Amino acid sequence: MRVALVTNPKAGRNSGIATATRAEQVFREAGWEVTRRLTGGPGDAERLAREAAREGFDGVFACGGDGTLSQVLAGLLDSGIPGGIVPAGTGNDFCRTIGLSRDPADAARQLIRGHATDIDLLEINDGALWSVNVMGVGFDTRVAERINRRPRLTGGLLAYLSAVAQELIVHCAIEIRLDVGGEQWEGRALLLAVANARSYGAGMKIAPEAEIDDGLLDVVLVEHMGRFKFLANFPKVLRGTHLSHAAVRTWKARQVSIETPKPSPVLVDGDVQCETPVRVRVCEGRARFWMP
Repeated sequence: MRVALVTNPKAGRNSGIATATRAEQVFREAGWEVTRRLTGGPGDAERLAREAAREGFDGVFACGGDGTLSQVLAGLLDSGIPGGIVPAGTGNDFCRTIGLSRDPADAARQLIRGHATDIDLLEINDGALWSVNVMGVGFDTRVAERINRRPRLTGGLLAYLSAVAQELIVHCAIEIRLDVGGEQWEGRALLLAVANARSYGAGMKIAPEAEIDDGLLDVVLVEHMGRFKFLANFPKVLRGTHLSHAAVRTWKARQVSIETPKPSPVLVDGDVQCETPVRVRVCEGRARFWMP
């Protein structure tokens, strides 16, 4: 197996290279040939994946977070070459959905025993962007902005919870207008998530019923609620038991359009990448993926 490892050095509080080194050792001990390619800025992961596909690698794995993975998969579209993930990000949420260890050496051992399969992707604004995990608008987007613009002194769930506490002090409801598979909804919301996989924010099970190969996207909307009510119900999101709450609305559909009175930032796999209005549709089996 000849693999290109597209590595984000800044992932996981600048631990991307160390993570790649641990995984590479396991791969090579199993007889795999690994070539590391380093990203240096936005769009590099997609470009490097596309180049690796042209060079004839058997697989192209992202060593980073969900954002690096979605870029790698975008670069491999229509190539027939599977993409994969060695977890090195802050949240590593897609790994949680597919059952891949967040320890890079253990993950590499799982991948050695893995196989290629087809999974769904979320196509955003007619292919301008692609998402493999979760995209969203509202509270969690603001939380992610806080995490991404400050020094990464902590990682994982602790970083997320800290940013949640800070955002609660200043956050206001957002006016949203949805068209979900032809059904309309309009009102004030705390947050909106459009999910291919089940969690974001380092383990927040926002869409616990989502499947990455069912040809459907899961839309989860939380209507506006006060700070204290939110805090009282927040543990339910950690457990994935929030869907039955009266303030939570859910849909399964093939497409959704999202509008707000003025442009609002949109979170795509952990990074703010565009603004509303936004159109999203699920593309069934669009990506070739190396499963553990």
